[in-house]
Amino acid sequence: MSDHQHEVRIHIDQKPLHSPNPTTGADLYDLGQVPEGKVLYKEVVGDQEGQLVRIDSPTIHLTEDEHFHSGDAPEKHYIIIVNTDPVVVDHDVLTFDELVKIAFPVLPTGTDPEFTVSFEHAKSIPHHGDLPQGGSVTVKKHGTIFDVDHTNRS
Repeated sequence: MSDHQHEVRIHIDQKPLHSPNPTTGADLYDLGQVPEGKVLYKEVVGDQEGQLVRIDSPTIHLTEDEHFHSGDAPEKHYIIIVNTDPVVVDHDVLTFDELVKIAFPVLPTGTDPEFTVSFEHAKSIPHHGDLPQGGSVTVKKHGTIFDVDHTNRS
């Protein structure tokens, strides 16, 4: 089976480490102890920029002795927290519907599902509160927090 896990040696910030293969973005960030507010890049050959490793990547296939390094997030990426999980987005204004899709990629079943979205540490004013359906919020570069809850109307 191609998704059978085995360990490979990789390097994060020039430290040799062992990781299951395949792995997830979140597991790589944890393994490399990437500081909050920083992102992980996969080193590439030639004079190209490193490739961003998204913390929300569900599957990353590694190769033996692959190298990664931590660094500042590119200007067009924002790290937000949705239901306690870090997520990378590429724009700073997020809508109610986008946040529901991030929190629930597969919508819950049930009759007439409803969602509530609350936020804190936003760039927009107010900096915290409840986001109304159809509303949007401007996030900070790092650390805007969202709680997206699902309820069924009875």
